[in-house]
Amino acid sequence: MTDSTPVFFLSYARTPGPQGAEADQPAFSFFEELGEQVARLTGVPAEQAGHMDRPDTASNGWLSKLTASSVFVPLYAPRYFTDPLCGRQWTAFKRRVGPDYARAVVPVLWIPHRQGTTPPMAALDIPPHLPREGGAEEQHAQDRYAESGLFQLREMEDDDQRAYRAVLGRLAQRITRAWEDTPPRPVSIERLTDRRGLVDAFAAQPSKPTLRITVVAPTAGRLPPGRDAASYGPDTESWRPYRTARGTLTQQAFALARNLGFEPELIPFDKAYEGIVYQRSAREPVRPLAPSVLVVDAWVLSDVRVAEQLQHVVRADRPWLAVMAVLAEDDPQTRSNEARLRELLERTLSRHRHLREMPRTARGTAARGIPKADAFAWLFAELSKSCYMRYLDSIQDASPRPSADPAGSPGVRRPTSD
Repeated sequence: MTDSTPVFFLSYARTPGPQGAEADQPAFSFFEELGEQVARLTGVPAEQAGHMDRPDTASNGWLSKLTASSVFVPLYAPRYFTDPLCGRQWTAFKRRVGPDYARAVVPVLWIPHRQGTTPPMAALDIPPHLPREGGAEEQHAQDRYAESGLFQLREMEDDDQRAYRAVLGRLAQRITRAWEDTPPRPVSIERLTDRRGLVDAFAAQPSKPTLRITVVAPTAGRLPPGRDAASYGPDTESWRPYRTARGTLTQQAFALARNLGFEPELIPFDKAYEGIVYQRSAREPVRPLAPSVLVVDAWVLSDVRVAEQLQHVVRADRPWLAVMAVLAEDDPQTRSNEARLRELLERTLSRHRHLREMPRTARGTAARGIPKADAFAWLFAELSKSCYMRYLDSIQDASPRPSADPAGSPGVRRPTSD
């Protein structure tokens, strides 16, 4: 190990103002004491055990140390979760380790939150409390730590000083175990940052726009005549039309929606039907709650009731709704019944103006039957974005446009021929 590879990185909220360094002296002292304990347990030199920024550290000097550190040690305190630098350091370490980063985080309860307040969502899954282990004296120390925080224990004397030393030792053990379980691996600064930079993990994030997804398909317990159950399950969410695709169609659609910057919401067909077709009066248009995508299995059109409902949906011609029909060519049974299924699609969706007037558009292609999984993904992306833009047009008279567009939409032009 070299001086560029500390065991742990201590993240803390600096006290603002000219007296900040003096006010933060207890944190500096704690860092030195923790480093000594970690050095003793790991066998590394004390000066290489950890890293903590000082007031004279360059603004981004911490990045190179964090890329090398195996363990992240945040000092939990109310001000910590409001400090943008701490939030950026949290984000950097999460990217540095990956999805299982929590196992390499050893938080310290420095100052407890005030009653009635909680840490932000990013920190809720990584509590600072120590497990109740050891004898009665050590358990007493852990209880005092959970009640008062380590800063107060450190400022006390006698019994509480013993409690502080016990908790300090336990934290050093946890850091050592995390270090042993997280072998250091080189990570470049470029891998930690992206075009948006390092975002504050604790800042309130803008809400994502909702995309409603409705799947209209048979279930294994209610199959059309002549259809086997291989592609179906107990509910419509289990439908898997494309044999070459991974997961169910609902899982594929949800993943695509999230990649586009939407928050997908699965809506049952009966509920979606009411929101699409019905309106309170002829003079008052239907007010959409969100852009919507309706995915239809061609096999389900053998059900006369469902086919009639879909005809009503098509006649309603809602601009914020896209109808996508699936006709999977890698399903042998679908392939052998292709002519009949296409006839059902044509009959049911014959009033879809994109089929009659603009059959080569994305909407027309989607309504005529999508043969492949990759074509489904492309059309889903195109139609989701265009439905979102049309949804904004539908509601602009009553409410302002959302400030946060889907992640994939900054370069999207207002659709004219989708």
